Amino acid sequence: MKTFRNTIIMFVILGVLVGYYYYIKATKKPAPSTNIISISKNKLSSIDIKDSNNEMAIVKSGSAYKVIKPISYAADNTNASDLFNSLTQLKYNRKFTDTDLKKYGLDKSNFTITASSSNGNTEELIVGNKSPVGNSYYAKLSNSQDIYVVDASSIENFQLTSSDTLFNYLNKDIYTISKDKISKVTYTDSSGTRYMQKNKSGKWTYNGKEISSDKSESLLNDIVLLSPTGIDPNKKINGNNSSFTLTISDGSKNEEVKFLTNDNTNYYIQKNNNQIGLYITKDQLSSLMNDIKSIMK
Repeated sequence: MKTFRNTIIMFVILGVLVGYYYYIKATKKPAPSTNIISISKNKLSSIDIKDSNNEMAIVKSGSAYKVIKPISYAADNTNASDLFNSLTQLKYNRKFTDTDLKKYGLDKSNFTITASSSNGNTEELIVGNKSPVGNSYYAKLSNSQDIYVVDASSIENFQLTSSDTLFNYLNKDIYTISKDKISKVTYTDSSGTRYMQKNKSGKWTYNGKEISSDKSESLLNDIVLLSPTGIDPNKKINGNNSSFTLTISDGSKNEEVKFLTNDNTNYYIQKNNNQIGLYITKDQLSSLMNDIKSIMK
């Protein structure tokens, strides 16, 4: 009888403890958020970053991203998504108020990050000086008196240090037709136009003669793996006799790209009659050019 009574007491105590646990869990207040930007990632539609010399803006449409400043071009979706995620998760270590913004470089700062939401809301973050200790930056929202102390590494994700920053956020695909879909390659330079294409049996030919599978495979690999080396924003050139055009087709769609050079060192990419300053070096083109010459000789 005593054992039964002790068991009942233990169950009662256990019930009280379980009830207390769920009561505390239900009434416990969540820790206050330390996020600076209140717009969530699924609502964030654009980011505009400015400093004293540069500006870069990226917009999101559905699951795709596009750079719209300083040029208009498809963005690298992975890098752009990471940038959007970094902004919505930007956190502060400490915040305080002070009317003397000059002490923190926040009175006339040229470094701003503007977030816009799909419903039209905007939040502008002003970035000031680096703190003398703690490897942090001072920052504030334009519509708030709060001054934030933010880890330097988090802020430096948004710095526009050079054209390399812009290049990092651009789509690097020169051609988009997949290798297995390419059915024709057209090469044009100052001496004329040549065609390499698949015949009815699926073999690649040039001037009616079959090309060895090794040569055709190497050429196609070089084409689909082409990517620009860098960018001189908005630079445009006319080209010289070393310039050439390479067009690929899948039978229903053509992709024409002109490789234009004035110095035979850097070849600027013109796609869909548009030059934005993307270039590829002669060295990076050497394997492709060697394959083309090997097939045409």
